[in-house]
This record gives sequence, structure tokens and C-alpha cells, in this order.
Amino acid sequence: MSSRISRIVLGLSALILAALLAGCSELINPFTAEESFARSFDVTGAPRIVVETFNGRVEARAGAEGTVSVEGTKRGSGATQSEAEADLKNVEVSMTQEGATIRIVARRIDNTFNTGNSGASFELSVPAGATLDLRSSNGSITAEGVTGGVTMESSNGELQVRGGQGRQDLRTSNGRIHIEAESAEVDAHTSNGEIVFEGSLAEGNHTFETSNGGIEITLPAEARFRIDASTSNGKVSTDFPVTMTGTQDDNTLRGTVGESASVSIRAATSNGRIEIRQGR
Repeated sequence: MSSRISRIVLGLSALILAALLAGCSELINPFTAEESFARSFDVTGAPRIVVETFNGRVEARAGAEGTVSVEGTKRGSGATQSEAEADLKNVEVSMTQEGATIRIVARRIDNTFNTGNSGASFELSVPAGATLDLRSSNGSITAEGVTGGVTMESSNGELQVRGGQGRQDLRTSNGRIHIEAESAEVDAHTSNGEIVFEGSLAEGNHTFETSNGGIEITLPAEARFRIDASTSNGKVSTDFPVTMTGTQDDNTLRGTVGESASVSIRAATSNGRIEIRQGR
């Protein structure tokens, strides 16, 4: 019981610390200056889009073929408005194109840590078949209708994929992960937050892992797969008829659904339920 309470307290402590740090940042440097920007690139086929930013959200949506459009806002912060305006000059955004790769990077020129709202956010319109590599040190990341596969990474922020396909490599320290994708290859990890998957899985190995949060995986009724699911504090349940292997209890589910399963699922959490559901 004591170890169980310790894990829960540690998870709550991480969330509280993140919230306190965010609140303190705004108190120390309450003023913000903003500058908007926009640019477009001509592309052929399915480009690779790389975005790296700090303290800002990233949103990418499927748009017109042959074009990548970028709109964004960079922010400076300070104890006064004049300091915020001056800090805005420390936020540099570079956008380059090399062959089929477009790279968008936001960074602080002076390499100092700003405790306020300094950062940069992006909204992208990309061809549906584009491959995305989206990273933020502090902010949510969203991809919608993009089928070329996606990599997402954030220290603090929710990760969300809607209408995706192919590779889904998602990692965040503090935030929920929600994936809606078909023929997906999933590797999803968060420390604090639930993981929700809806869609179908490609052949191969798939991982859903969180320390503090539930896991819900919804698959087609005809899906065939091997399952290895476990939680320390919670229950594992499923709608599928599972041929069990090994020792089973409320916290563990190991076995196979259907014959000749070529899909393997590993789901693990320390604090939360795990549900494997049949789609309608």
C-alpha cells in the first residue's frame, strides 16, 4: 500500500510542480510582445516537415497539394512592456528548404532561459501525404488529416493525431496522448496523462505506456492481435475473446485474439485502468 501511495504522490507532485513553474513564470515576467509571420513553400510529392520550437504549440493540418504554408507568432516577455519588446528580438525563427525537407526552427539567440512567455507557435498547412517531425519543449502538438506518419515530442503538452496513418511516434512528459489513425504503427509514451487510441494497427509491435493515467485502445471487431497489458493500480478489461496465456489477475491481461495474429500490443501503466475495446 505504501509503495502504491508513493507512486501516486510522485505523479501528482510532477503535475503540481509544472503548474507552479508556469504560474511563477507569468508573475516574474508578466508582459508579452508578439510578432506574426507567414511563409509558403512550393513542394512536389510528399515532403518531410521538421518543426522545432520552445514554449509554443504546433498545429499541422492537411491542405493543398504542392504547397506548405506556415503561419506563426513569436513572443517576447519581460517585467515591463519595453523589456518584452526587447526580448522579442531574442526569438529567432528560421525556415529553410532543402530538397524534399522543410525545416522550421525557433530558438533564443542569446541562449538564455527566459522565465516568462517567450516562445513561438506555428500553424501549418501541408500536403496530406507529408511526413511530420514536430517538437516543442513546452506546448501542445496536433496533426490532422496527415497520412505520411508523424513524430511528436513535447516536455509539457498534449499530443493529438486525427485522421492519421502509418508511423505514430509520440512522446510527452506531462500531457494526454490521443491518436485516431488507420494502419498505424504506434509507439506512444507519456509520464503523466492518459493514452487513447482509436483505429486499426499495422503488422508489427506497438507500445502504449504511461506512468500516471489510463489507457484505452479501440480496435475493429475483426482485429487479431497478441496482447500484453499490465497496471499496478487499476484493472485491465477487454471486449475481445482472449485466449489467455500465463497467470492472470485483474491487473494483467496476456494472450491472443484470433488466429495467426501478426500484431503485438504492449500496454502498461502504473496508476490507471487499461481497456481494450471493440469498435462499432
